[in-house]
Amino acid sequence: MIAHVTYSQKFTNTSNEWKHAVYTFPLNENAAINSMEMRIGDRIIRGQIKPKAEAKEAFEAAKKAGKKASLTEQQRPNLFTQQVANIAPGEEIMVTLQYVQQVDYRDGKFTFHLPTTLTPRYSPGIPLNQFNENIEAEISGTGWGEPTDQVPDARAITPFMREGNEGPQLTFNATLNTGLTLNSVTSRNHRVNWSESTGNYLVTFNQSNIKMDRDIWLEWQPSPSSAPQAAIFTESKGQHDYALVMLMPPQVKSQDLQDFDRDITFVIDTSGSMGGRPIVDAKESLQLAIDRLSEKDRFNVVAFNNDTTRLFETSVEGTTRNKQYARDFVKHLNAGGGTEMAPALNAALKRTTTKDFIKQVVFITDGAVGNEAALFSQIKNELGDARLFTVGIGSAPNSYFMTRAAQFGLGSYVFVRNTADIKQQMDSLLYKLESPVLSDLSLTLPAGYAQSAEIYPSKIPDLYAGVPLLLNVKLPHNAGTSGKITLQGTLVDKQGTAREWTRSVAISPTSTGSTQHLGVATAWARKKVAALMDEKALGRNVDEVKQDILAVALPHKLITEFTSFVAIEEKIANTQRIPSSTENVRNLMPQGTQFRQISYPQTAAGVSEHAVLGMIAILLLSLFHSIAFLRNKGGTRLAP
Repeated sequence: MIAHVTYSQKFTNTSNEWKHAVYTFPLNENAAINSMEMRIGDRIIRGQIKPKAEAKEAFEAAKKAGKKASLTEQQRPNLFTQQVANIAPGEEIMVTLQYVQQVDYRDGKFTFHLPTTLTPRYSPGIPLNQFNENIEAEISGTGWGEPTDQVPDARAITPFMREGNEGPQLTFNATLNTGLTLNSVTSRNHRVNWSESTGNYLVTFNQSNIKMDRDIWLEWQPSPSSAPQAAIFTESKGQHDYALVMLMPPQVKSQDLQDFDRDITFVIDTSGSMGGRPIVDAKESLQLAIDRLSEKDRFNVVAFNNDTTRLFETSVEGTTRNKQYARDFVKHLNAGGGTEMAPALNAALKRTTTKDFIKQVVFITDGAVGNEAALFSQIKNELGDARLFTVGIGSAPNSYFMTRAAQFGLGSYVFVRNTADIKQQMDSLLYKLESPVLSDLSLTLPAGYAQSAEIYPSKIPDLYAGVPLLLNVKLPHNAGTSGKITLQGTLVDKQGTAREWTRSVAISPTSTGSTQHLGVATAWARKKVAALMDEKALGRNVDEVKQDILAVALPHKLITEFTSFVAIEEKIANTQRIPSSTENVRNLMPQGTQFRQISYPQTAAGVSEHAVLGMIAILLLSLFHSIAFLRNKGGTRLAP
C-alpha cells in the first residue's frame, strides 16, 4: 500500500548565459516529499527542510552570492515548484526528490497515479491590482495568472504551457512487490510490458521516452483468490508506532439491497479548459448517467462556466420524455468561458428535495481552479444531508480537487482518463450511487489503544461497495496489548431486514525484530498535515494551523505549505556575479485539450531542462527509475 518514489529532474543549460531555472510541476496529492538533493557532476549537496520563509531567504541569499542552490516549494498538495540558481553555460544539474505515496485500492484494483502535466487553473475573484496599483512588488511566482482576492498566489500555480509534439518526455519503470498473485498489470494511457521475477513483477513501458501530456495510471489486479479483505502494515519510528490499516467492506449487489428513492443533480463543467476532448467525454459520461435513471428517480442538470444554467426549475421524474429533453440539452453544450464553480455548487447543494429522497450530486469537471480551499469550505457548509460525487475529466485533471471535494461531500470519485474509459468508470460510480451507504459504522480498537491512538481520518467516512476503509494510525510505542481493530456496520436487504457485518485485522505492539514497513510513518504524517489543512480551509486560525503543521513536518522532513527543502553549495560558482536570466520550464498541454494563446515577450534561448523521474522502490509497490526530459524554448505562452 506504500510507494517509495525517487523523482529526478535534470536541468541542462545549452546557452552561453548563466541561468536560473523555474519548473512548476504536478505530483499526486498524497505525495509526501521527505528528501531532496542537488547533484553537480560528482558533487552531491543534500537539501535541508526549513520553514518556508527561512528556506526562501537562504536560497535568495545564495543566488545573490553566486552559489549554486535549489529550492523545492509546495504551491498546492499536488503542485510544486523547483528553482535552480546559477546554472553555468553548458552545465547540467540534477535535483532528486524522494517521496512516499499511499497506493489506491478500489473495485479490486491497486492504482499508482503519477501526474505528468496539468490543466491550467482558473482564478475567480477580483484582480488585486484593482485594490492596489503597487501590488506587483508583493506578488510572488512567475506564471501567467492574474492574482485575485480569491487566488492571491495565481502566478505561483499557473506555469506557462507549450503546444505541439516537441517538449517534455519521461522514462518510467516499476517493480511491484505486492506479495499477491497478479492477474494483470495495465496503464490506461500507455502500453506496458510486465513479467514476474523472484516474486516481484517488473513493469516497463513500450516507449523509452514518454510524452508528458497525460497522467500515468498504473494499475494491477490480484487474482480473485488473493484479493485482500483486510491488512495492516506497521513501522516503529522514535517513540511511536505507526500503522496503515485496510478494512474492505463486504461485496454486495445493489439488486440484493433495499431500494431507495434518489434525487440527483448532475453538474457539468463547460468552461474553456474543457475545450476539445474533455467536453466530449464529459457529455458522453453525463449521457450514460441520464440513460441509467429510472422513473422513480428525480433529477436535474446544471451546466456552468462564467454563468450557471439549471435545466429544470426543480428536479423532475426520470421519465422517458424528461430524459430525452435532458439528452438534447447536454448534446448542445459547448466549452468556453471561466470556471466559476461556487454558484454551480450552490445551485446543486442548496436545492430542496422531496421528503425521504436521498439527495445526490454528481459533479463532472477537470477541477482546473485555484480556489480549492474556499470550495471545500463551501461544500462542507452547504452539503446538508446530500452526498457529492466527483468525476475527473481529461488527461491531467486536478486530482487534489476531485478527491478532496468528494471527501468533504461524503461521496466517492472516479477519473475518466480517456474516451475508452468512460463506460467502465461511470458504471463504477453509478453503482455506488445506486447502492445504499453502509450504515451504523463503528470502529473498535483493542484495550490500551483507544485512548492513545491518533487516527486519520478522525471520523469514519461513508463507505461504498468496492472501496475499503483506510486508516493511518499513530500510537505511543508499546501502548497496548495484542488485539483486533474491528469495523462493524449494517446492510439492509431487499425485504428491509438489517444484516450486521464485521471486518477485523490483528494488531500488536511493534517489537524489536518485527517486520518494518518503511514509509508508513511518513504516510501518517502526510495525512495529518492534510487534516490540518482541512481545518484551515474551514476557518481555523492560520497561525495555529501553521504551528501544528511545523510540529509534524519538520521532524518528518515533509514539504508542506509552510515548509520547503533548500540545498546550497557553499563555494561560489558565479564569481563575477553575472546576473542569471530566468528560464521557465513549460509544461505540455494535456492531450486532447485546447487553450487560447496569450502573447508575451520572447525569452532568450537557453536552458534545456530534463525532469528525470528516477528509480522508485516500494514495500508493496516499487516504482523506480523515471526520467522526464524537458526542453525550454522562447515563443508563446499559453493559458486557458
